[in-house]
Amino acid sequence: MSRLSRLGLALALSLGLAVAAPVSAAGPVSQAAIAEVRAMVAAAPDPWGLAVAVTDRDRTLLVAMHGYADIAARTPVAADTRFAIGSISKSFTAITLMQLADEGRFDPDAPIARYLPDFHPRGAFPAITGDALLTHTAGLPNYLADVASMRFAIAATNALEPRYAPGAHFWYSNLGYQLLGYAAERIEGQPFALVLKRRVLDRLGMAATVPQIDDRLRGRIATSYARSPDGSYHAAPWFPYLAADGAIVSTAGDMAAYARMLLARGDAPGGRLISERAFARLATARLDDYGYGFDVLDGGRVLAHSGSIAGFQAYLHADLGQGVAVVLLGNGPIDPGLRGRIIARLSGKAPDKASGAPKPFAEPSSFAGHFIGPRGERLDIVVDASGQLAATRDGATVPLVRLTRDGWGAYLTPQGPRSLIFFRDAAGAVTDVSDGATGYAKAGSGPPPPETSAAYRALVGRYMAHGEEGPGVRIFVRNGRLMMAYADSNAPPDMLAEDGPGRFRLAEPAYAPEELVFDTSIDGRAQRLRLSGVPLYRVDLP
Repeated sequence: MSRLSRLGLALALSLGLAVAAPVSAAGPVSQAAIAEVRAMVAAAPDPWGLAVAVTDRDRTLLVAMHGYADIAARTPVAADTRFAIGSISKSFTAITLMQLADEGRFDPDAPIARYLPDFHPRGAFPAITGDALLTHTAGLPNYLADVASMRFAIAATNALEPRYAPGAHFWYSNLGYQLLGYAAERIEGQPFALVLKRRVLDRLGMAATVPQIDDRLRGRIATSYARSPDGSYHAAPWFPYLAADGAIVSTAGDMAAYARMLLARGDAPGGRLISERAFARLATARLDDYGYGFDVLDGGRVLAHSGSIAGFQAYLHADLGQGVAVVLLGNGPIDPGLRGRIIARLSGKAPDKASGAPKPFAEPSSFAGHFIGPRGERLDIVVDASGQLAATRDGATVPLVRLTRDGWGAYLTPQGPRSLIFFRDAAGAVTDVSDGATGYAKAGSGPPPPETSAAYRALVGRYMAHGEEGPGVRIFVRNGRLMMAYADSNAPPDMLAEDGPGRFRLAEPAYAPEELVFDTSIDGRAQRLRLSGVPLYRVDLP
């Protein structure tokens, strides 16, 4: 157990909760349910902060706090602690645009180029509409990290070529919502943050909510914490963010006010934010059960969305049928099991089995074994005297450090940095391992993998971009196929499909708009990888 985890257990016993308003026995949520949610938040094991708000259609029923807004300073989370809400901001953007639609100033079915005349991506497909951007069906990649939160994203998009016609497939795109914000700016003739504040925040009385992350907020919002790929935690980097896909900072109480507007289907104490017709369109499930800025679940009964930015995590769940909503804001990872139990208790349903706790890290001993390469060469993985892994090949033994859940690496070896990615069968047993350009099968688990082509060997390695948002990726080979894994994530790696000389795409799904282009060979190895246009460069790290 890490030091932070031990501290979290102690905090669960010492930190209390606050109730923002007295709870009546009448209404859709009982006092017993509120008390149980309060106890769940109290038992959260992590040291960073968590604020949970529960509201019905009329008022906030509960604001419960746990943990620290700043662990080092031992500043506890308070009712007015601000958290970044990440992608929940997309729903605010959608509501803003639907207000403009009610006024006849924005047509979701018109080409977005009507409002962004500098937007003209390549290709022969029909024009991308506002509707396609709002529903993540425009065929744009997820994120251009090097130009995120910058208007140059409009021009950068013009170098892209969608793989399919708008509306054909769902592919989540932060880039698309950034463009929507710039469209609203051009319609209104002022910065999107001010448009959002005037049209949504001020009208809902969200006085503590800030429409963008900028340096004025340093020290005035919670310090955020991120989970390292090896399972440890660290303070997340600070960076300003202004774009419409995820720049809002708010409090649990303010977000409860926002949720009440959703429960009222667009109505608010000061008058409707958007018409009933506009709300109905926003809350209609399209591909992958996504509407405009929301996951539309349970046959349209529930609007939900998660959010994550710079270590902050958030979740909004508004049950329109029951008339109850819950918001979770954290300055670190939010336990999905806790989230599921809270929602289940408020709805009276059994928790979703898919929302359980993250999979624990496997013991080092589970990786150990003898592995056989394409030419019969042997790779031995053993547990050393310190309890960690070591790799022996060609008579040389190097200690390994954990890089990800199933990845281990060595930083300095005679052959350069090494990154070993292990793969398991359905029962959890290791079957094979990739050592960069060479694959090995565990003895007794199957035939050795094929040799890697010289062309693929030239591409294998670690690529990264400098800056707080990265990204960084590892390119390696498994069973003769090129693979990509994000270096800062425990997500499963993606298999790549060749799409021309030095060009690749994701093998599954085949329509995925992400593209990888390798170029600039030095000493026989590619030095640059353009990931959907974002330049990453080879670096001598595992």
